[in-house]
Amino acid sequence: MLTYNNIILKKNGHWIGYTEPPTPPTPSLPPYTIRLRYAQGTTPPIGSRGTLTLVSAEDNIWDFTYEHYNWGAIRNNNDDLLEIIDANIIGVRYLNDAFTGCDNLYNVNLFDTSTITTMTHMFYHCYALQNVPLFNTTNVHDMTQMFQDCFAVKSGALALYRQASSQATPPTEYQFCFRNCGRDTTTGAAELAQIPSDWK
Repeated sequence: MLTYNNIILKKNGHWIGYTEPPTPPTPSLPPYTIRLRYAQGTTPPIGSRGTLTLVSAEDNIWDFTYEHYNWGAIRNNNDDLLEIIDANIIGVRYLNDAFTGCDNLYNVNLFDTSTITTMTHMFYHCYALQNVPLFNTTNVHDMTQMFQDCFAVKSGALALYRQASSQATPPTEYQFCFRNCGRDTTTGAAELAQIPSDWK
């Protein structure tokens, strides 16, 4: 899992109490591409949009490329998806339902979401997810049910809430964004308790 050090608290009267979003590593991927790891012995569904390229047979890693601004429901309901390793999706605007129902997706590394406007249901019902990345939400207006029922989350939900809710233009839609997110872990439940009810 990627880690980010030396994250500085905002100062000078601006939102003291949460950390600046870490800068995602510069991706080495082609534009409009996301790198995914699937369970051993499985082949990801081709789907009706985009192309899949095998990167590592040993680790079952694939690159999904789709040169379009709308990535809604691109890899949803895929129980064999385990990890989002990296992404280069500058220019994509919609990630609604992108990974909904990926029951065994457990790790999502931080990637650049600065052009995204809609994250509705992005990780809805991803029961095994353990982390909430501090995504760039500057242009996001809809985070409805984004992490609903991600029961196994251990950390990250509170930081993302603080960032999104206090940015210059907060999302206008966020109902149930963190509903039950982290409910089944000690640290996740502690974070969930600090998120206002209108976000959960």
